[in-house]
Amino acid sequence: MTKVGFIGVGRIGQTIAYSTVMDGFVDEVFFYDIINELPEKFEHEMRHAMATRGIKTEIVATNSLGDVKGADIIVITAGRPRKPGMSRRDLFLENARVMRDLASQLPKGNPNAVYVMVTNPVDMMASVFQRFSGRTTISTGDQVETMRMRSFIAKRLGVPVREVEGFVGGEHGEDAVVLWGTVRVRGEPFREEGLSRREVEEYVKMIPDEIVRTLGATTWGPGTIIKDVIRSVALNEGRVMSIAFPREFQGEVIHVSEPVVVGRSIGPSLAPLLAEEDRRRLEEATGKLIEVFRANLKYLVPEERSLSPSRAM
Repeated sequence: MTKVGFIGVGRIGQTIAYSTVMDGFVDEVFFYDIINELPEKFEHEMRHAMATRGIKTEIVATNSLGDVKGADIIVITAGRPRKPGMSRRDLFLENARVMRDLASQLPKGNPNAVYVMVTNPVDMMASVFQRFSGRTTISTGDQVETMRMRSFIAKRLGVPVREVEGFVGGEHGEDAVVLWGTVRVRGEPFREEGLSRREVEEYVKMIPDEIVRTLGATTWGPGTIIKDVIRSVALNEGRVMSIAFPREFQGEVIHVSEPVVVGRSIGPSLAPLLAEEDRRRLEEATGKLIEVFRANLKYLVPEERSLSPSRAM
């Protein structure tokens, strides 16, 4: 029996929850939000959708975090969303306070859960949650960028997207890097014929802001892609995805995306198999991320600057 808790059922939380439930692999879900009536009314919407598909998934809708108990997977989308013109990093302090609070409560009723972070800036929020909870946390990381990259190459070159392989790594957002050594089109290494590397990299970094500016948020793409991450964990599928998982770097536990086997446990990582240039770019991205993380973390709880990072459990 698979139980999944959704912490935050705003726009992106609803999209992920809908994609997850309608995929039919979850036995029970928890919908939690601080907004009065929101989980309850979303439950009604979901039951209406489930009825037409004959899906039987138990739903617990609540405004009490204590009602979320015994989950196998906890998906966290709670926090302030990104608005047009904002960087994901602009959200750090406000959302880190939310993560610190959730980290003090959720593990009590969900000690064996895999925690999946979606709240932006997603990689740093995963690190904050793990730091204060002591529980292994993963970030959905660059799996979204990976699918954006594959879809763009497929469209521009006129090939089915299933014929495009490859991964994006590093930080989700500003410092994401295309791992060109992994990119294949119809089984052949990517060649700059009709499409340049620069165009692909610019698209991957630019399109989220364009979607946010026009639609107000990125929802359907991330919602479906993140559902696949949840599914791979829940069903122990062992798919290779570019998610961020905890690794120690310069004495700090940090979350950075790289291709890794995703199941009930996370690993092994495929990073050692990457081309030398891709490994170098990943290390550079990690170095930039940890600088930003440390600079922001010192404002969260100044008296805790000297705390040693939580280790994966």
